[in-house]
Amino acid sequence: MAKFRYRALTGSGEVVRGEVEAPSREEVIRRIEYLGHLPIEAEPATQGILARTGGFSAKQLRSRELTVFLRQLALLVGAGLTLEAALATLADDASKPVAAFATTLRSAISAGETFAEALEKHPALIERAYVAMVRAGEGLNRLGAVLNAIVTDLARREALTERFNSAIRYPIFLIGSAVLILFFFLIYVVPQFEPVFKDLGGRLNVGAALVLAASGWLQANLTLFFGLCLVFVLCIWLSFSRREWRVRILASLASLPGIAGPMRDRRTAQIIGMLGLLTEHGVGLPAALKILRDIVPEPRHAAAIDRLHDEVRNGRRFADALAGTDLLPPLAIRMLKIGDETGDLPAIAAHAAQFYEHKLGIGLDRLMGAIGPVTIVVVSLVIGALIVSIMSALLSITELAL
Repeated sequence: MAKFRYRALTGSGEVVRGEVEAPSREEVIRRIEYLGHLPIEAEPATQGILARTGGFSAKQLRSRELTVFLRQLALLVGAGLTLEAALATLADDASKPVAAFATTLRSAISAGETFAEALEKHPALIERAYVAMVRAGEGLNRLGAVLNAIVTDLARREALTERFNSAIRYPIFLIGSAVLILFFFLIYVVPQFEPVFKDLGGRLNVGAALVLAASGWLQANLTLFFGLCLVFVLCIWLSFSRREWRVRILASLASLPGIAGPMRDRRTAQIIGMLGLLTEHGVGLPAALKILRDIVPEPRHAAAIDRLHDEVRNGRRFADALAGTDLLPPLAIRMLKIGDETGDLPAIAAHAAQFYEHKLGIGLDRLMGAIGPVTIVVVSLVIGALIVSIMSALLSITELAL
């Protein structure tokens, strides 16, 4: 289908613009008239209106801005404004990326799309699970409540991510500081003693000889060293930018002692929390399980969700099908089984998610409490070994002089 850009006049005298895919110009005009608007212009779009005016890119909008945008939209819809009017209000009083996003959504809705269909065009910003919730909310006339639930979940996940990031900043800072100190030591400190060490010749101890050799190599190959560092950083960035590689790296880290527990709790809280959120807001259990398949990155757990979905769709009870998988810990399975048997799965899932989020927080605190001292000890040993090597060589010179 071709793309058409259009302008139309609403019943209140407001001019709306947008871009829509349709088989013909007549179909575009028919859609505009169906919405009760008066068509002004409808022509093929070699370059859409939104693209010519700067357009919208998902990279322009940060997750925190998205949360604020959805919170304000929920407030306006809850106050009685129509969705189109709420989006117009936000477009007039927001930062440039938010205004562009609101305008894009409003144009899609003016073209006859539902809000869920408009959001579905931005998978980099809006997860499929949230789109399903919005679609169910529109069908049940509960869009305001659904938007509030999405905002609450986004805020909770942002707080959890920030806590995780805060926990790993300190060890990374210590390791980075140690690398910088070591680099400064080899480039600027060791060369000051180099003439003295050369007089010793083969009488240098092994540690001092290694330090002197490393310092000499760095001075002679400084450009190569920085090039290797740049290649290393680029390799890490490329590894984490590709989803399949990122999944493999995280899966490898999740198997390490001390890290496996928090990673398992994080995955459990994510699965249970999203399952409860979807079922609470009108998404059927089979559809919710299908959406969870896209959220879980590990192939082994994704395959378990596929089996669970197939069994539930074929009529097997959810609790019985879940018990036959290793997707969740036994305690989580028992809690969800109670919710399934009592018919209160969303509420039980919400309590279970809170429990595992709390457990994850405790696990992170313990892990970081151990990593910090261990990192300090390792850094101290490395720097101490360098100092001892230099001092022992200087003492050897003193002994020879006597």
